[in-house]
Amino acid sequence: MCTELGNDKYMTGYIMEAGKTSLCSAETGKGCSEKEADYIAKMKAKSPEEIAAQVERLEKMSGSSMKPELEDWKNKRLAILKQLAPGPVSKDQL
Repeated sequence: MCTELGNDKYMTGYIMEAGKTSLCSAETGKGCSEKEADYIAKMKAKSPEEIAAQVERLEKMSGSSMKPELEDWKNKRLAILKQLAPGPVSKDQL
């Protein structure tokens, strides 16, 4: 275990933040918060084109100035949307 980050909670949080990823599984719902589960249910009803549009919108927000908790929620939504996308999402597909 890394002594700088202390316990597993901090290590996992750092890895998720640095990797802009989430432990939440959009397929099973495992590891998801209630907020993430609600977002998954909402987005599963959307078409692949709508999901791709949301990915593009959120990616455009990267690098903009926002509070850390909003940046974290944006990254979690992106991770969920990329799991729900039927294939790799790239700007060429949009």
